[in-house]
Amino acid sequence: MPRKKSKVDPLEELETCTKLLCDQSHNHMKVREYDRALIGYNQALELNGTDINALVSRSKCYLLLGESSKALKDAETALTEDKNNIRAIFQKAEALYFLGQFEQSLMFFHQGLRARPELSSFRLGVQKTQEAIENTIGTSKCSAYTTTSLKENDFSSKHKSSKQCQRTTRPKLSATEMERRNARKLLGELCVDKEYLENLLQHPDLVRADTNSESISSYAKEAVNFLKKRQEFWRQQRPCTALPKYKSVAQDPLPTWF
Repeated sequence: MPRKKSKVDPLEELETCTKLLCDQSHNHMKVREYDRALIGYNQALELNGTDINALVSRSKCYLLLGESSKALKDAETALTEDKNNIRAIFQKAEALYFLGQFEQSLMFFHQGLRARPELSSFRLGVQKTQEAIENTIGTSKCSAYTTTSLKENDFSSKHKSSKQCQRTTRPKLSATEMERRNARKLLGELCVDKEYLENLLQHPDLVRADTNSESISSYAKEAVNFLKKRQEFWRQQRPCTALPKYKSVAQDPLPTWF
């Protein structure tokens, strides 16, 4: 008699397929094939839209692609499934940091640090976010957060950060000026090119459809997008610090017309 086929649990099969897709995407992430990784995470979440591992992993992938808003959304979705998930807390803190919402980011870095004080990633997150606050809106709010951190975590490195934060408060800058200053620190001399191209795209002669300037516009947009990706990359690697000589920066493929 033919052997009876064992019944497959649909939920178990779903979990297996989701895990397989995530594992494949993890491998793409390791070799910096972020677009291919994103495809796998999307497929995994089509199978199971509440899978925390897939949500957190896709959030990280979005950050590396410069899609901070989407990264934040995935992290928040993961936290609705498990509000104490440490990876989701970290991803939300990172996404808020890249969006320039430094105070909220600092709050979640502190939350993660309280829950897992042995993880250096949260301690480093607190430090870089304090630097960002100090460099953008002054130091009074940074001091308040630092004092709380010292009481709760007793890390020796916080004493140094606290002293640095107790400087004279600087005038609050507009959001545009804050972004501009950060761009200059992150892009170095390339910031001048980025500002020029952004202004060029706003030129009335370029935006008119009857000037046959579509190719110029597309080249300019491609260059601006490339520079924005560079800015996001350096924001993650060296938050709020100056770059080395910009000629040594390129790691992503250059625009086709370079």
